[in-house]
Amino acid sequence: MKVLVSAGTYYFIKKGIKISNTAYLLQSSGCNASCKFCTQSVLSNADKTYLSKVKWYPVELEEIKDSLNSFTRVCLQTVIKEKFEDEVIEIMSKIDSKHKSVTITPVDKQYLIKLKEVGVDYLGVGLDTVKSMWREVGKPYSYEKYIKFIKDAIDVFGRKHVYVHLIVGLGESEEEIVNTMKELYALGAEVALFAFTPVKGTPYEKKERPSLEYYRRIQALRYKLSTGKDGEEAFLTSGCPSCDRPYYNESPLDKELYNIPLRDYKWFLASSHSGSSLS
Repeated sequence: MKVLVSAGTYYFIKKGIKISNTAYLLQSSGCNASCKFCTQSVLSNADKTYLSKVKWYPVELEEIKDSLNSFTRVCLQTVIKEKFEDEVIEIMSKIDSKHKSVTITPVDKQYLIKLKEVGVDYLGVGLDTVKSMWREVGKPYSYEKYIKFIKDAIDVFGRKHVYVHLIVGLGESEEEIVNTMKELYALGAEVALFAFTPVKGTPYEKKERPSLEYYRRIQALRYKLSTGKDGEEAFLTSGCPSCDRPYYNESPLDKELYNIPLRDYKWFLASSHSGSSLS
């Protein structure tokens, strides 16, 4: 069975050098949904071996699955295509990792129970935007269906084991995204933040990125809602345990990193405190 692995995961498999403690997998063949920001979307002319700015490489799962045991967590990104649910169960059943995450669009509650039975302990949900932007962004299903799905997922996986992905900068107001985060935390979910990243070939390729100052404010509030604390750890990548998605929203050469991967945290702190702050 073919899957795609992120550049960092592929680099470990081929070179043995690890830059993240999470291995990232993606279902192949692109997605039937119409999200205007996404390279995998049916509306996108972008290379389907890219997700955001990251290159993904096709591999045979049987050939690499033992290598995945070297990671703390394995995370599978799903796409909407014919029989994708069956393929997800098959992929996760073949992986022996003790910690598995799946990011998925709304499915029924019985299917979530099946995911838990094959070892999935954290679920990701790509809500991506606020209710007022739903049709403009091109999300599949309704906003209300996603909220019900998030509630079902929390019932199955537990509080703080469901990470809802939000993309900052798609056109929402600051008040809307703040209120959406508060709603999600009140339900028992966690939030993983992404900065909107324009990618060539997508309908949003000419849309501007959010300012770093705006993104930092949203990161700080998310961290406060999650931990009750303030602090510079707010600017680390947010997501399931061990997740740091290195350079998902930026290039390693960029001076401004929206999400700080663990490997760059000491450098980020040193830069911030020396006066050449990234924020």
